[in-house]
Amino acid sequence: MFRFRLAPLRAAVILAVGFVVLRVGYRVLFGGASGSGLLLLDLPRVALAGPFSQVGLLGPVTAGGLANAALSALPVAALILVFGVLNAVVDVSRLFARGAGRGPLRTVSRALVIAWATFPALLDSVRRVRVAGRLRGERSIRALLVPVFEQTIERSLALAASMETRGFAAAQVVDGVGERPVVMTDAALRFGDPRETVPVDGPDEGQEAGQTAGQADWHLAHLNLELAPGTLTVIIGATGSGKTSLLHSLSGLFQHFIEGSQAGRIIVGGVDRAATPPRDTAGFVGVVSQNVRLSFVAETVRDEIGFALAVRGVAAVIVHQRVREIAGRLGIEHLLDRGVQALSAGEASLIAIGAALVCRPILLLVDEPLADLDAPARLRVCRLLERLAHESGVCVVVAEHNTREWAAAADAWLELRGNRAHLLGAGFGTGAGEGPGFARARPRRAGSPLDDAPAAAGTRARPSAPVAPLVSIRHLSVRRGTAVVVDDVSLEIAAGDIIALEGPNGAGKSSLLEALALPAAGGSVFVSGRDVAALRPPERRAAVALVPEHVDDLLFATTVAEECRRTDRARHRTPVAVAVQPTAARFAALLGLDVASARHLLVRHPRDLSAGERLCLVIAIQLSAAPSVLLVDEPTRGLDPEARALVGTALLRASGTASAVVFATHDRDFARDLATRTISMNAARIVSGPLVGAP
Repeated sequence: MFRFRLAPLRAAVILAVGFVVLRVGYRVLFGGASGSGLLLLDLPRVALAGPFSQVGLLGPVTAGGLANAALSALPVAALILVFGVLNAVVDVSRLFARGAGRGPLRTVSRALVIAWATFPALLDSVRRVRVAGRLRGERSIRALLVPVFEQTIERSLALAASMETRGFAAAQVVDGVGERPVVMTDAALRFGDPRETVPVDGPDEGQEAGQTAGQADWHLAHLNLELAPGTLTVIIGATGSGKTSLLHSLSGLFQHFIEGSQAGRIIVGGVDRAATPPRDTAGFVGVVSQNVRLSFVAETVRDEIGFALAVRGVAAVIVHQRVREIAGRLGIEHLLDRGVQALSAGEASLIAIGAALVCRPILLLVDEPLADLDAPARLRVCRLLERLAHESGVCVVVAEHNTREWAAAADAWLELRGNRAHLLGAGFGTGAGEGPGFARARPRRAGSPLDDAPAAAGTRARPSAPVAPLVSIRHLSVRRGTAVVVDDVSLEIAAGDIIALEGPNGAGKSSLLEALALPAAGGSVFVSGRDVAALRPPERRAAVALVPEHVDDLLFATTVAEECRRTDRARHRTPVAVAVQPTAARFAALLGLDVASARHLLVRHPRDLSAGERLCLVIAIQLSAAPSVLLVDEPTRGLDPEARALVGTALLRASGTASAVVFATHDRDFARDLATRTISMNAARIVSGPLVGAP
């Protein structure tokens, strides 16, 4: 619990100084900072009118006045520093967790842990949204508050759910029965009023097959299922079919945390799931969430893995021994003292699995573990979960879009289709190495319905004669702290290129794309002969536009229609050189629809769209400036085959507007079907590959 960490102390000093500066600025703004000493500024006093007539702005500023203002801020600044010192030498989250076991402080301790762990996420959200504002050309501070608020709430909810499933503040410890890990009998799940009858038939006429779980009329019915120990079951289905909700119904989050309604019986380890909250079954139900980084509750890997034992009051020596055992089993001993924020995507997945295994569960629930991983990491995670099931006797249930990797490991497949769950036996896809429902994303290469776009890029060949490059990258390097994340990259991109940027996790792909869109130094990125770093923001967006991996960062409004109107207003303030469709029409066209057919999407909150629809919306927003180069980071992340095909078609259509498209991806099938050229990146360096399909 005791160790010195410089980062919390540094953050506290910055906050304390910032508070003093804000306090002084406040005094100067409201009434000036007059007093004894030398007169520094003689600002005119401004009286406000109407109901604020008693308020005066500005006024004389003296040295004594500034000193008094600064002194008045010192008590609060000192308190901030005290907490910074405390957090530098003590793991405050663990200290709060000690009070979560029993008594009246349990609820307060829970709130304190969530608040303390959410604060760094708030700072990270501010940083990400500032970058997103530059990418989108958004200057309104008020607009930037929306994504910061939403991301902070998202982190808080994910953290609270993670603590719930790991036994934080449990009133009792319930032991599970390993012989029958999962039994569902005439069960049904829905969101909405629990007094309403859960429908037992398929979707109503006209209901979308891919409804999101956030819609009030989502439901699954006729769930009759029994899973045995030592088996690995893979849940498949379209985006929005309910894979995550079904996992949540087994963990108890669906019934007790997100207020879903359950009918029938769901028995997990001999315990009635509807009557028992997740925190009481944390000893035998392990959960790995979809976004593991949002669910990390500790600062270091060691504390993250041991958290579930520590909050149950297990002796420190036993926790240490168990953490070492888990780390050895997963081959991650070298990561134990590393901060969780410094982990790669593959490492973070392994740590989350280790944290779920620390209590030796009989049931392990894993939500899309392969979404962020490169090929070696996917193989490693698949093999690990297969060994847990077939060698350790754990009942493992995985929700996943990437079915190919599980074909040889799965004992059964559970397909969600038409508001029903269809249990399929083993052996599906073993001949071709593809699971049930697998369909390779092959984008349609038809002409674009966009009025201002030529034929899709996939219908034209790359120029055979040498031409001047559209983009020239010259010795580009990027540092993050002491690490070099992009190392002396030189590359040329031609008009008409659709380039797939491949490489393992941590290779530097995302950093390279961001450096192309927002170069920190001049002389390294040129588009059509112009130095991108020297361009004004509107001109820079017309040269290079980036769709980041976290597309939600670029969504600032509360409806899709308002997002589109905001984008169009910004474009009218800075006219582009070519005629561009209204953003709503472009968004609809990227989905293969007209505006009338997409009207039901325009009234939704952007986060209520499916993952593929949100990505197409952000692509439409970024194409509003008619950029010469469109960059897209991980366009198929977390998408089912149908959504991957949708996004692939959208990128082809986008390439008719942008002169070149570069996308970073781990999806080799998607890259092979879409790209005209593939480039590999590893250890911050880039190596050009051959043309796709070239001999």
